[in-house]
Amino acid sequence: MKKPFCLILSTLLLVAVSACGNQPQTEPAPVLPSDAEMVLDFYAVNDFHGSVLERENGNYYEGGLLKVGGFLKDKKEEKPNSTFLISSGDMWQGSLESNDNYGNLVTEAMNVIGFDSMTLGNHEFDYGIERIEANKRIANFPFLAGNIMKWENGKASANPWGVTQASTVIERGKHRVGIIGMIGQGQTSSITSKNVKDIAFVDPMPLAKAESERLKKEQKCDTVILSVHNAVRTVTAYSDLKEHFDAVFCAHSHQEERKKTIDGVPLLQGACNGEMVSHIQLTYDQNGKSVCTAYENIKASANWSENAKILAVQNKYIGTDEFVAKSTEVLTNLEGYLDKDGVARLGARAIYESYAPMYPDLCCAMENGQRATLNSGLVTYSDLYKATPFTNTIVIANVTGKDIKRESGYNSTYTGDTARFGKIDDDTYYTVAVIDYLLYHQDTSKQYDYFMSLNGNGGEIIAEFATYPVDLSADYLKTLGGSVSYLDFASNAPGYNLYI
Repeated sequence: MKKPFCLILSTLLLVAVSACGNQPQTEPAPVLPSDAEMVLDFYAVNDFHGSVLERENGNYYEGGLLKVGGFLKDKKEEKPNSTFLISSGDMWQGSLESNDNYGNLVTEAMNVIGFDSMTLGNHEFDYGIERIEANKRIANFPFLAGNIMKWENGKASANPWGVTQASTVIERGKHRVGIIGMIGQGQTSSITSKNVKDIAFVDPMPLAKAESERLKKEQKCDTVILSVHNAVRTVTAYSDLKEHFDAVFCAHSHQEERKKTIDGVPLLQGACNGEMVSHIQLTYDQNGKSVCTAYENIKASANWSENAKILAVQNKYIGTDEFVAKSTEVLTNLEGYLDKDGVARLGARAIYESYAPMYPDLCCAMENGQRATLNSGLVTYSDLYKATPFTNTIVIANVTGKDIKRESGYNSTYTGDTARFGKIDDDTYYTVAVIDYLLYHQDTSKQYDYFMSLNGNGGEIIAEFATYPVDLSADYLKTLGGSVSYLDFASNAPGYNLYI
């Protein structure tokens, strides 16, 4: 005997709602509409970091642009009137394949995939603001970050930056969907300070809530999504999310996060580097009220299909003979394994060896933590770039020993002159070679907070060199011959970390 249609429909709803967690007992289950356009699917990517190529990364699989992009493009083409593609930031910076073209490859591929919006992350600023503006001219989708304000008269003003916007409104089928983008307030301190000297990031949540109210009242949006480049915990601190947002996509902490607030708002973050795609499905009852019927982080799969149009974009940028030769150049044979700190120690030594001949009184070089590891075996330029992708310059400066000691506790240092600089004094000024992110680092008041002696206290900038640490490390490895041992860059090897 066939079951009545209404019974089947109610059963399907019960199963779907259970997938999103237990609902309060007093809340009646809404009736699913028969119109397919009443089901909206949102897919998001966060912290992609230019992971263009498919890679096995230890216990993690990075799908790469072809697999992740192909999956997203397929989803949107299956249901174009009810599917939305969102980026929550940090899309470009992180690999030779993306850094070589300042993110243009990823942005153009996002056009082909069909992204609806991109929230800026802190690493979008690594190339400088002019590169953000150049990518904006390429993009067919808006750049969002409604809490970036101009820095005027020594403080964050009420004047928006102007390069980004707070939201975008998309009308599909019977729905007007507003997507709000914000960046974490404190993330200016995660950016090389000279790249954000004229702007500030203010508290995002009051602005996000106000924008939600505007979208609902003025733009008649029935759905509002928040895409914020910040961790889930920074959003769940607020108790009134349901009043403003139907769903929240997060980023920045590189964690897989899956949460649901007491009032039913789903929040997701899908790790990083193309390891996952976040998916939230909202289903609407006949009164237009939404309920979350799916929220999940989908692990990237080698079985996902690739797309010929995305491949054409990829080949345009990295398929040339010149790029292939550069990326596949073998730098050395590494005997052993270098963790992220080991890669940083390699960088510190490479910086020192490069600039010590120019500055005979160079005390030490300093490098900060790196992005990935180097495995035993042949190391190519692309491998090294994936491990140390930061496009920093090298600054020569005179700073106090106290500054050096304080920052040595968080970063890697190397000196090749232990006889003179094996020990240093707090109040003596020393010449150092440091990456610009560390040396110029400022707090939210635009005061130097790492090398404080630069705040008019006798410290001085001597010179700056537009040479990326990865290139210094590559050149240094090539000077060592055919192979190197990981022990040469161990934390207790001569010259390392003497000032902790």
